[in-house]
Amino acid sequence: MMRFIAIAALLCLILSTQTLRAQAEERELLIGLIPEQNIFKQIERYKPLAGYLSEKTGIRVRLTILSRYGDIIDRFVQRGLDGAFFGDLTGALAIEKLDIEPLVRPVNLDGSTYSYGYIIVRKDSGIKTVADMQGKVLAFVDRATVTGYLFPLSYFRSHGV
Repeated sequence: MMRFIAIAALLCLILSTQTLRAQAEERELLIGLIPEQNIFKQIERYKPLAGYLSEKTGIRVRLTILSRYGDIIDRFVQRGLDGAFFGDLTGALAIEKLDIEPLVRPVNLDGSTYSYGYIIVRKDSGIKTVADMQGKVLAFVDRATVTGYLFPLSYFRSHGV
């Protein structure tokens, strides 16, 4: 009987060692991306970074597009993300709620680290200034964006719109 127990214990040890080795080889980093206008181009744009990280770390890097910009905090936890590319607001929320540490910041090709916003109106609308927008219906992007929602909202309010 003792011989059977010893063989079973040895077999368990061998199998667990093989499982641990397989898990180490299969380990991957899952990085979340906030959806942009064209998610297919977005994935193509981030693939070289994923390849570079995989090569340098020896760990497979997989990218996943999150369903909504504003969901990134919840999805970070639910999907077990190892990292993500956050926007300004979601980054600040993630630092506060998830106790993460930002590692890098995006830099534009010209070396700048800021973005632009645009107000688009129909040519025949008669709107030439912000004051002309008083009483008009405005459309914004996701409320969880700084550049697309919070800054414009603040700007309009400061101009009485």
